[in-house]
Amino acid sequence: MDYKVVESREIVWCDSDDRYILIVKENDEIIGLNYMQGDDLDVFKADYMYIDEELTDFYRSIEPYLDTRNDEVGKINAAIWAHFEYTNLKFERKYNIKK
Repeated sequence: MDYKVVESREIVWCDSDDRYILIVKENDEIIGLNYMQGDDLDVFKADYMYIDEELTDFYRSIEPYLDTRNDEVGKINAAIWAHFEYTNLKFERKYNIKK
């Protein structure tokens, strides 16, 4: 009998990036992401089990341009770091914060 996963929800721990990532897929396509820095799984499950639409859209828009040598989680981590930096720069410009 053949089986196919049509929807999945995974929590991945990334030790080198010190974060949990929520990855939601439909038919093997990522449809949702979220993350939390830190290693408290209970906090992650309580407060981060929803799809961050902005992060997901950002990832989906840049995914084709990410380093193909990375696996899926490596690409997601690269996108999270890029999104984090982009958000910080936007905040600094909006509030005229000098580094």
